[in-house]
Amino acid sequence: MDPWDIMKSSQIACVLEVSSFKPGNVHRYRDFSDIKYHHFLASGIAFGDVVYRAAQDRGNIGRYIKMGVIQSRRWSPSNANLGIIMLHIPIGMGAGNIENFNSEMLRKKMIDLVRSTTVEDAINVYDAINIAMPYLNPPRRGPDVKGEDGRRKLVEENLTLYEVFKISAQWDNISREWVQGFPITFEGYKILKNYYREEGDIHWAVTKTYIHILSKYPDTLIARKNNWEIAVDISRIAREIKERGFKKEDIEKLDVYLSRDGNKLNPGTTADIVAGSLMIFLLDRIERGDTILQ
Repeated sequence: MDPWDIMKSSQIACVLEVSSFKPGNVHRYRDFSDIKYHHFLASGIAFGDVVYRAAQDRGNIGRYIKMGVIQSRRWSPSNANLGIIMLHIPIGMGAGNIENFNSEMLRKKMIDLVRSTTVEDAINVYDAINIAMPYLNPPRRGPDVKGEDGRRKLVEENLTLYEVFKISAQWDNISREWVQGFPITFEGYKILKNYYREEGDIHWAVTKTYIHILSKYPDTLIARKNNWEIAVDISRIAREIKERGFKKEDIEKLDVYLSRDGNKLNPGTTADIVAGSLMIFLLDRIERGDTILQ
């Protein structure tokens, strides 16, 4: 696929994702104290050139993730799009290695790419995480991203990026996407496609997709900031909203609930996955020349 189109699909996906009403996240109607709506817009556009370059390569995925984070941080005061970058780079590289859009072929290329990662890729992603989120707590298992000890252990234990994500997949859905073949991201693409067909409104389709995914998969960012039981309970609330027909008042009530204590209940990982689903959705439409959304 055309690298320019791949870049545009990433940038527009970032803009559409943050512009849509996603309870508990930054959107057009809500900022956080440390990061605002326009920061996400700027960040999502800023790393587009990295997606363009990655789409023309068949390796070095960790280096492109690091480059994407560097560009993002030039335009955002704190971590804006780390999770999105970790999904958009493999999507972009996979799309750049197929001639025409085919979701099954795209997924296969992405799986091949992530399984062939290197220790150098892992080191670059450790650097990217330090740039994006320098105040992380130590991981439950595996080399710590802080300092030189973590990098040394990566080399000594010959841990590729794929192997590192196997460890962190136990507590992080983005890592789990990498090691399980991006199942939720591609499920989200199909869900979004169906909701957009039903609604004819891209923002409402994104909102419904976000709640749908949250209802099935407890958000691991919430779990890390709080505990697993709270994440599961929020998924239960999202499931009830879905079963009640996505009533606007229910969604607004959830947004108030999730935002009552800063961003402690922010389903940020779910939002990142929706941004990945959106990129695939746009690649599909770009291929068909159907780019004007309602």
